[in-house]
Amino acid sequence: MKKRTLAFLLAAVLILSLLAGCGGGNNASTDGGEQPSGDGTETLAADQTIQVHWAAENFHSFDNNKNYAAEEIQVQSHVLEGLVRPKMDENGSQIYEPAGAERWETSEDGLTWTFYLREYYWSDGVQVTAQHFVDSFRRLADPRTGCDFASFVGDIVGGEELYSMDASTATDAEIDAAMENLGVRAVDDTTLEITLKDAAPQFLSKVSCVWMYPIRLDVIEAAGDMYDSDYTTHVWCGPFTVTEYSLNNSMTLTKNETYWDAENVTLTEINLMNIGEASTQSTMFSNGELAVLAPNSDYVQLYRDGAESGDYTFVESYFPNVTYFYFNRQGNSTSGLMESQKVRLALSLAANREEFTETVFGRNNPAYGFVPLGVTVEEVNFRDSIPEPLKELAAEYDTPEKLQALFKEGMEELGDSRELSEVTITYICTGDTAIKRQQQEYWKNLWETTLGIHVEVNLLGDSTLLSEARNAGQYDIGQAGWNGDYNDPMAFLEMWASWGTSIRYSGWSEERAAEYDAILNQLQGVADPAARVEIYAQAEEWVVCDEVAAIPYMYTDNILCISNKIKGVVTPFVGPYFDFIHAYLVE
Repeated sequence: MKKRTLAFLLAAVLILSLLAGCGGGNNASTDGGEQPSGDGTETLAADQTIQVHWAAENFHSFDNNKNYAAEEIQVQSHVLEGLVRPKMDENGSQIYEPAGAERWETSEDGLTWTFYLREYYWSDGVQVTAQHFVDSFRRLADPRTGCDFASFVGDIVGGEELYSMDASTATDAEIDAAMENLGVRAVDDTTLEITLKDAAPQFLSKVSCVWMYPIRLDVIEAAGDMYDSDYTTHVWCGPFTVTEYSLNNSMTLTKNETYWDAENVTLTEINLMNIGEASTQSTMFSNGELAVLAPNSDYVQLYRDGAESGDYTFVESYFPNVTYFYFNRQGNSTSGLMESQKVRLALSLAANREEFTETVFGRNNPAYGFVPLGVTVEEVNFRDSIPEPLKELAAEYDTPEKLQALFKEGMEELGDSRELSEVTITYICTGDTAIKRQQQEYWKNLWETTLGIHVEVNLLGDSTLLSEARNAGQYDIGQAGWNGDYNDPMAFLEMWASWGTSIRYSGWSEERAAEYDAILNQLQGVADPAARVEIYAQAEEWVVCDEVAAIPYMYTDNILCISNKIKGVVTPFVGPYFDFIHAYLVE
């Protein structure tokens, strides 16, 4: 996940060498004996239970096909086993190791992928088969299911044709036929064959995502409406199982003794806890109650300096996340101004990204593009190759006078003759923690001071109320973040395409998305990484400068404090924040 020019390579090496140790979690025993290491021995703690902060309010469903939030990914990556798992190699690059698949091979033309499953089982004793993956891919793309990441099968033959069907007009027979035509088949119980329409180097990264993990249709049918919310209706095939869940509060993951690699899983319990305030998290980490801490604001430098004590490891790395504002483009924004490209651009260029990241968080990186730091196209680092497109414009519009003139020009093009002081834009958001209030106040003050307008902050109680206000058009601008689910710029840029998620957020029209599709369609049949980078650069320029579909303002970094009592923690570049599968506690 992330940071400055030293970059991801060194940071990830640091994670592996300092956290995993020379022996690593793969050698951990569960009998409380000694753990082999390169420079001596480590004694395993008798109690192999950890506690971790987890934003429980963002967990919405146990249905892995329908998951999208980071908190859901964190859980599913520990209780289910997909074909491959992301990990970091000794050079700090993300690679994919065998998981449910013992091995895989790709045809010479890159179109046929064959995965050979190991013998492993669900928690009810049923063997995981290739058909369970076929069922998962089909259900993910089934337009009747309404999965957010249905487009992940778009690389597969018949995938786009399936997920783009209109469930309100297509018959069940037509949809079922399209599902049968999806290029995924079970050759036998342990051989899965996937046929792509074009070579896609990023495909292995995609199948590592939790919504492409196996499912059991018989379990889903038996659970009915309870499948989303009731963990007791589920079966698991990963290293842990869910044994307790308190809505918006906590979850307990317990070691799965029937997991195929259970002998190399040492932790017996992971307690995920919703701890709202940063001060409370800090106190609990200092007291040894939390295994890991992601410090914010004033705590960052405090823990950076305190790492010299040797009580914990302080790690900085890149993270594939961009935080941004989106606009109400439904034609009914509260100000009536969001259809102006110049108004949107003025709001974007007014953002003092450096000041925001420093004063509010004391960490993270200012974002002048939509593709975060550390994202690669095979071996090519995108941000090292392509300058952030907003930087040049920000240097041009470098005074409040210039920005106000741009905003006013956009108003006049819409036929609006009001003075800037008469304009009010509505900013909708959720969250009442100290740091979220600080963010809300920052943006209100910045836009009012820089642009001479009024900003009304509409703080809504939860995500349901936010969705209702957004769907009703009761806003001008809203706040969101996007985690890349696989390591490629397309993970960020495709959300503005006709098959992406932007329509879901802000009434982004299919016509505008189709204009953008024309840029991305240039990628078809292009395998050369450098050529793909240039096309991605065109798409990013369109999103943030030409069309101004969004205001990117921050690339989230990954700053972690990890207690020296826990070893073997892995933080993949994409995927879950933490992988505790081979972690273990020492005395």
